[in-house]
Amino acid sequence: MGKATYGTVKINFDATVFNNKTGFGVIVHDSDGFILSGGGGFKYEDMTAEWAKLYAFEEGLKIVCSLNITKAIFKIDCAILVNRVNYREEDITIMGYRIKEAFKTMEMFTTIAVNWANCSCNKIVAFICKTAITNNCNLVFGMDYPKEIHDLVLGDSIN
Repeated sequence: MGKATYGTVKINFDATVFNNKTGFGVIVHDSDGFILSGGGGFKYEDMTAEWAKLYAFEEGLKIVCSLNITKAIFKIDCAILVNRVNYREEDITIMGYRIKEAFKTMEMFTTIAVNWANCSCNKIVAFICKTAITNNCNLVFGMDYPKEIHDLVLGDSIN
């Protein structure tokens, strides 16, 4: 998972598209790996994988902004989105414009990075995506997260 420096939070996010629905999941960890917050949701919209991941990124930004965090590292297993975000100034596509608009909401951050993460680092957010789509639900939680997520967190720390 790679340890974040003190005072920096790590945000893992992902999205899933299934049966004309798009689901997203977000987990916010502190520098010691403890879950501070997270959430997930869905909407009835069929998207390409890249647009779905951007949707998850935008939703992750909303959660992080609500926590008044100033140092953040976003992690996703989609290299295309990571490159688009990191080279957004040169991107003249519609997606590039949307990424630039998302970054306008990030003025409160003193440090921000978007990095690639191995798929195995996103097991928890993948579970949240699947749950949101399957149950047609939206959820946001703090440190009192559901038992199923707790079990995945324990499994991650053991492995």
